[in-house]
Amino acid sequence: MKTNWYKKIFQYGILILLALMAVRIFLDKAYSPDFEAYCPFGGLQALGSFLERNSLSCSMTTVQILMGIALFAGIVLFGKLFCGYICPLGSVVELLGKAGDKLGIRRTLKGVADKIMRLLKYVLLFITFFFTVKSSELFCKKFDPYYALATGFDTDVVVLWALAAIILLFLGSVFIRMFWCRYLCPLGALSNIFRYTWVFLIIAGIYSILLITGLSIPYYYLLGVVVIAGYILEVFFAGKVKPNPVKITRNTSGCIDCKLCSKACPQGIDVAGTDVVSDIDCTMCGDCLYSCPEKDTLQINRTNKRWLPAAVIVLLAGTGILVSSFWELPTIDEKWGTPVQLKSALVYEQEGLKNIKCFGSSMAFANKMRRVPGVYGVATFVGSHSVRLYYDPDRYTEEELMGIIFVPQKKVVSTADNDVENLVAYNLEIDHFFDPLDASYLTYLLRQKSNASGFITEFACPVKVTIFFPEDKAITTDELSSIIHTRNLTYESGDHQFAVKLKYKVTSVTKSDSIISRTDYGRFMYSPLVMKFNKYSSYGGEILKNLDFRMGKNRAFKSRYSYLVSHVSNDKGVVAFETYLDDEAVEYGRFVYIDTITDPGSIIAAMQSDTLVITYSNGKTGKVENPFDFAYLPTDRKNELNK
Repeated sequence: MKTNWYKKIFQYGILILLALMAVRIFLDKAYSPDFEAYCPFGGLQALGSFLERNSLSCSMTTVQILMGIALFAGIVLFGKLFCGYICPLGSVVELLGKAGDKLGIRRTLKGVADKIMRLLKYVLLFITFFFTVKSSELFCKKFDPYYALATGFDTDVVVLWALAAIILLFLGSVFIRMFWCRYLCPLGALSNIFRYTWVFLIIAGIYSILLITGLSIPYYYLLGVVVIAGYILEVFFAGKVKPNPVKITRNTSGCIDCKLCSKACPQGIDVAGTDVVSDIDCTMCGDCLYSCPEKDTLQINRTNKRWLPAAVIVLLAGTGILVSSFWELPTIDEKWGTPVQLKSALVYEQEGLKNIKCFGSSMAFANKMRRVPGVYGVATFVGSHSVRLYYDPDRYTEEELMGIIFVPQKKVVSTADNDVENLVAYNLEIDHFFDPLDASYLTYLLRQKSNASGFITEFACPVKVTIFFPEDKAITTDELSSIIHTRNLTYESGDHQFAVKLKYKVTSVTKSDSIISRTDYGRFMYSPLVMKFNKYSSYGGEILKNLDFRMGKNRAFKSRYSYLVSHVSNDKGVVAFETYLDDEAVEYGRFVYIDTITDPGSIIAAMQSDTLVITYSNGKTGKVENPFDFAYLPTDRKNELNK
């Protein structure tokens, strides 16, 4: 063969696959691809976060980590195969470089300029790993041109950073040989560090020994030393990579000095000028092998195994995917119990929690469990959407733990028409209905296939669900059971369409004989909001006063109640907010305040402000336009306003 088909099949195959995925997004709204499913760089960042903080970054799973380990093994034993065969950015850079050559505008940086520019990717590598480990969020998402383009500039992307990276990727590659890969790619820097395997292992070994001896040395010192060592080795020993067990070799007796191999090398390596290619930029792509006109002159370890790199890639990737199907690292694994408590603790596992999908949702779940007496730790597994609890067996049974994990739901399916006076209830028991997302899916399902008004859920085994219908639109129990047994659900949310497979199984369904009034239904479905702040618990008795007011049309902004509360709580005399229904099921709001610090007039003035000053969870403040209308509140009354 005169064409390197092994390489082209990988490169073009991956680019075509990504293009088809991107096109399908526009054709199929229910399609939601995971462009990071097999990302080795994300996996290595997640592994660093796991080793330092005992938590995985973002939504990274064992699959990506094993891809990262496979990348490391491939680099150590066979060279930078990922860069030469798989990386979509590397493929694009190579194609753009060929276009630059045809236009006669591409140059190869050499000398001091080349050495200085190579430092940039090591700086990016340090920054990327530092902030990823610090936050357990993949920092590379903020600027990675691949992620930005593949996801259509997802919310994790910093648009200006990503646009700058994309411009540098495309323009730089046309004018300068392998510009992105050689000078800006943090994975390229990490790959080069791994090529100097013994140096990397020695530094990591010394760091581990120092930790074992009791020294507390932050991880970024190790990261800094590794990065500096990698840059120095690349600049001063670029042509002397060791170990180098698999390499391109040249038989000088058969060489005719045509230099076609050097011309064919995407990296610009002088293959014709060496007996063994040990250059740090070599990706073992094999283009030089196919350019040589003389038989048995250019080989891999002096054998004609041109298929070896492609076979190794398939073997390593396949092994990683296979192993990950049997083994999973926890996204977080936190234990807050004492050694004595943990020694006697049992482990409970719960699967099917679709809301356990990333580091953030895992931490939210762990923080909730921290407040449960007798629960001593939590581990979450994003890949399988499952959790593990360490608990006191003398305090809880497994069924009681399920009840603690379960989140009761009240869902409005459709707003009852004004002419609806009475409703009927259906009492069901449903299996495979545990996660909060299951309630959301049921809402969409009932909205599409019935005239249901709403439903509530209650923990039991199976889960109890009560569904309400207008009396004149009631259906039979068989019809309702058939609806819930729907297996495929497609729904829209925002500008996106989603498709999910449902596994609900109705074990029992009965129709209640009693009739529920519209008012009672409203009260039944109501979920009061209670928020306490400004050291509420330190006050009490007669100094706490209530300022009550009718929510009225402001109920339309229920999702923004927290904005109003955050704004009013800037008055340190206000210590709580709650909502409630009166006897006629009309919603009221109530601010609780200390009459020696503030007064109703000040609170009302804050409520009527044109702008709300809100404080976010990270401590930063911001301003939003006040959507609420409390203009009707009289300022001369101290209680029971506008009732």
